[in-house]
Amino acid sequence: MRLLLAASLAGLLAAWPARADPGTEALAPFLDAVAACAGRPDLSLAVIGPEPGQTAWSREQAEEVRLAVESRLQATGRVRLAAAADVVRVKALREGTTGLSGPEAEAQIRSAFAGDASVFLVEPRRAGETASLRLQAITRSAACKATSEPLTVPIRVGAGVADVDAEMERAVKAFGQAAPNATAVEVCPFEAEGGHSTCAGALTDRLLIALDAEARSANRILKGGRLEVRRRPPGIACAGPVTARGRFLTDRERRSWMELEFQRDGAVLAPTGRRRIAVEGLGCDPTPRPFLDHLAATARTDGGRLAVAATATPFSAGQRLELRIESRARQTLYCWVVAADETAFVALPVRGNPASQNPLGPGDVRRYPRGYGLDEIVAGEPFENLFACFGIPGGLPPELAARWLAAAPGGEAEARLLQPPEVLDLVEKIRAVPGVTEATARIVVR
Repeated sequence: MRLLLAASLAGLLAAWPARADPGTEALAPFLDAVAACAGRPDLSLAVIGPEPGQTAWSREQAEEVRLAVESRLQATGRVRLAAAADVVRVKALREGTTGLSGPEAEAQIRSAFAGDASVFLVEPRRAGETASLRLQAITRSAACKATSEPLTVPIRVGAGVADVDAEMERAVKAFGQAAPNATAVEVCPFEAEGGHSTCAGALTDRLLIALDAEARSANRILKGGRLEVRRRPPGIACAGPVTARGRFLTDRERRSWMELEFQRDGAVLAPTGRRRIAVEGLGCDPTPRPFLDHLAATARTDGGRLAVAATATPFSAGQRLELRIESRARQTLYCWVVAADETAFVALPVRGNPASQNPLGPGDVRRYPRGYGLDEIVAGEPFENLFACFGIPGGLPPELAARWLAAAPGGEAEARLLQPPEVLDLVEKIRAVPGVTEATARIVVR
């Protein structure tokens, strides 16, 4: 009797229509419209994801939303997904196993985008622990598009931690409400409390993205509003009718915080106050460091191309100072001595000294200063500096090379002491030169 009842119940449940998932059911009109656009019922879709400049979600949350959308599309049973957003991962996997030629890589990229339509996530919004968006599909020929009704998907939000991009968006919106007629804003680099941190630069970048999105917003454009966003170089006094100033802080529990405020003619507009943030997705190191430690930690080092070492650590008073420079690739060297107070003076090349201006080749080893025919340097009072070299194939671009040589020693003239704003600006610009390699060594006298 029990077996018969169980069999009857199983049959009844099998015959009973399954309850539709409201998340996938809501996609039916959208997929019908896409199928009509593509002219076929079985669809291959390439889910591209949200725009890179969106500020509603962090990068991790945007990826989470994209994957949630893909899962819902697959759950409809009507869609096959192309690997558009994952082509870089597939390419890396193939190159790490079988290797890919240029034509093969191009063919793979084309295949990844070869769906019937590309799907973009548009009108992103965030409310608490949910994300709201629309799907917009555009066919391969761009002759037809379809847009879904708003969808809502869950996202993870750390307890008590403000999302960086969302916080920036809120601050920019508050600024826009406080100063609706502002036409320009000077963005001062974020300052790290207690030293230097790469997270300060990362926060500056996120603020620039949020301000750029505001400058290009449809509401501002339709009203004829104009907002020019200018980034001040590091180390230069930030001034202007409207400025944005931020700070990055860490506490004893290694938690990260940010503060941001806009100022107009000295008056504070729309301050965020101290907001706790998660920096894991920013790709930065929150540790505040003294300047020399920060400069060495962020250097674009490659021991396979360039190496620098002091011949003694530390040097004693009265001992001859010497650095060993080993080049393992063809490159022109630009070396300087940097102090803890962010000043510096150029060491190489020396004007009028061809040996210091000629490129080094693989296997070349030089001793500074004797290897360049320069006077010996004898250690005196205790100090600690950083000897740092940039190696650049083909040399610096003309403008940067002229700036560097203008501060270099030559003839009877000594090197000009570079002040912090110029040091920071040169570091930023030289590190942006393609192919640059750095090597550093401490010069310590005890």
